[in-house]
Amino acid sequence: MNALASSFADPADVRAYNRAKARGLSDREAFAVGDNGVGCWGDFTAQLITPMCALPPEDMVAKFGSVKKAKHARVIVVSRETGLRVECLLADRMPAKKNIKNGCGIDLNPAAAKQLKLKPPFTHPVTWHWIDEAPCTCA
Repeated sequence: MNALASSFADPADVRAYNRAKARGLSDREAFAVGDNGVGCWGDFTAQLITPMCALPPEDMVAKFGSVKKAKHARVIVVSRETGLRVECLLADRMPAKKNIKNGCGIDLNPAAAKQLKLKPPFTHPVTWHWIDEAPCTCA
């Protein structure tokens, strides 16, 4: 699937979240400005070792029937500009598609961004597919 990828759980993102929490904002309000570095299933996403991604719940439900069943699915992400690719662990959930404001369809953690040679913050054109699906040949 062609999509714009954005960064999440990078150091600046985590700092923004922590600053919001320190000001007394709720988790929901803090997530509007940053990320806590912990995926929806408890994975530590703010790291450079394991490439991870987040997808909207609609994509998880379409493939697996529920968000819960999508936990730790494998996703291949390919840069449409460089051809570099990374295998990611699905470790977090993005907002519902109707609530995404930046037009992105997949989020990449610092480890995934590093393998694609992307420096957060970014939006970057990619193609992604579930590991058990044939690669997309979309234009």
